[in-house]
Amino acid sequence: GSMAFEWVSFIGNPLIALVLSICFAYWSLGLRRGLGMGDLLNLTHRCFPPLAGILLVIGAGGAFNDMLVGSGIGKVLADVLGQSNINPIILAWLIAGLMHFAVGSATVAMISTAGMVLPILGQNPQYSPEILVIAIGAGAIGWTHVTDSAFWVVKEYLGISLSEALKKFTGATVLASVAALVFTLILSRFV
Repeated sequence: GSMAFEWVSFIGNPLIALVLSICFAYWSLGLRRGLGMGDLLNLTHRCFPPLAGILLVIGAGGAFNDMLVGSGIGKVLADVLGQSNINPIILAWLIAGLMHFAVGSATVAMISTAGMVLPILGQNPQYSPEILVIAIGAGAIGWTHVTDSAFWVVKEYLGISLSEALKKFTGATVLASVAALVFTLILSRFV
């Protein structure tokens, strides 16, 4: 109830924080360096078109995630895969990869997968929770494609075609994910 808490709550509001950061960026990177308001307007007009598509994809990915969570498909997937005889490390990696592929957000995939893997961890206490967390992270970094904002950032800022981004960037994330899984399996032998 203090005044300091009220100010921190106000400044911490995502919209207020975004407006303050934009104002600071205009001042520190533009006005302070001698650019005029016309120059800042021209820079802004050049920067927004690539960002508009990225923001649209991010918003669509968030809406898709809400549909997946609301439909309960995550719980059904966890129940079905939890009854299989797959190694829990590989299972955590696989669920995280599938969630990232479907949702397009590695963060959302990791959080969703953690909730799905928790019951499996109770059934397999011999596996370290830390190893499963690493496996989830390894799975969530792979399969970056058109539903992921990182994909569009890389595509737009490198100026490459969609097919080239799918071949190179998606391929690289899949390779990194598989390599991380292999190292996680090796690490699980020691931890």
